[in-house]
Amino acid sequence: MRISANRIAAGLAAALLTTLTATLPASPAAAGEPVQSPDQGLVFYSSEPTEVVGRQATPDGVCHQLPADTTWLLAWSGGFRSVPGYRTPDCSGQASELNNFHSWPKGHYLTYKAS
Repeated sequence: MRISANRIAAGLAAALLTTLTATLPASPAAAGEPVQSPDQGLVFYSSEPTEVVGRQATPDGVCHQLPADTTWLLAWSGGFRSVPGYRTPDCSGQASELNNFHSWPKGHYLTYKAS
């Protein structure tokens, strides 16, 4: 059931990204790379403008800094099972699962671990 839900979420995300890519105007001030659909690995996105601000190819379980402009992420491939986000700079304290399709305010999470 979880695999089906993940596939449905990935399909919805791909449809959303396609829609956003087609409807949002290109911004000359955009520093990140453009959105690709489908993409590969764990991809970090900003919301305004929608662009890729970071990537991780495979899970490693190590504490990483979340790219500063990240407001949502999506695991396209690579076997990512869990991506907890932390509000601390050292992956300590309470974690929130970020590997679900939702967003958060910029700067809300500082670090993450991907497994």
